[in-house]
Amino acid sequence: MVELLLKRYLWLIDTLKRNGELTFEEISEKWETSTVNDNGSVLTKRTFYNHCQAIARHFGIDIECRRGRGLNLYRIVNPEVVEENSLTKWALDSFAIGELLLGNAGISEKILLEDIPSGREWLEPILTALQQNREIKLTYENFVGIKFSGTVQPLCVKLFKRRWYVLTQLPDGRRRIFSLDRIQLLEVTANQFDYPSDFVPVDYFHDVFGIIAGTESKIENILLRTYSELPGYLRSLPLHHSQQELETKDGYTDFSLCLIPTFDFIQELLLHRDQLEVLQPQSLRDEMLELISKMKNQYE
Repeated sequence: MVELLLKRYLWLIDTLKRNGELTFEEISEKWETSTVNDNGSVLTKRTFYNHCQAIARHFGIDIECRRGRGLNLYRIVNPEVVEENSLTKWALDSFAIGELLLGNAGISEKILLEDIPSGREWLEPILTALQQNREIKLTYENFVGIKFSGTVQPLCVKLFKRRWYVLTQLPDGRRRIFSLDRIQLLEVTANQFDYPSDFVPVDYFHDVFGIIAGTESKIENILLRTYSELPGYLRSLPLHHSQQELETKDGYTDFSLCLIPTFDFIQELLLHRDQLEVLQPQSLRDEMLELISKMKNQYE
């Protein structure tokens, strides 16, 4: 029931966000053909008003009526709330894409998607533990055989490169991140803990690309020179929130970033092959050169 109501709320938000102002009759007509309405139910005004109140309560999104010339037009009066809340925006975008795909189920063989081997079965209990500040007991083994078994305190979850991760605090105060698809067993315990009042998840990952954070490495001012099609890709999807475009000349564009050059970031740089060159700092440039030399030696 809760999942169905959530889908209805997201449908209503998405419908108004995409169409702007609509009468109740127009909203009701769209509901009749929605893939969410799998039982062919009719949207009554009472249900509509209840949905609007629930959306305001749970999402902070206000739907109001503008009266004029015999028409009652409903609209979202604070659309900026959707853009400012990353979770709401992600959920809304995912819902809109899901509804679009379900509406085209007849051509499913022509729609190719990526699988997410993320251990989704562990996501729900971890979110429950995060809501209730409860410790979790897990058994884990990574891809190189390093094992872990014990009780930890979950701090946040993060999606990166088609995998879900959970950042935790160990009994000794250290923090460790686990990939959900490598968890073998997980149990939400009855033990509650005091969530650290000075910990802000988004700040923890602020200066890194990816999921490796909390290191003692320093933040670097990084200068990248990009070639061919890569400048366009980086303009449309920046590597990091600190990314800035510096200048474009014949044949290349320079970008600057301010972050800690962790393993994840260097892996991302290598993905772009000969369309990217590290200019600064020299230490990162030397590391890239060493990695490229090792790769070259493996092929000789």
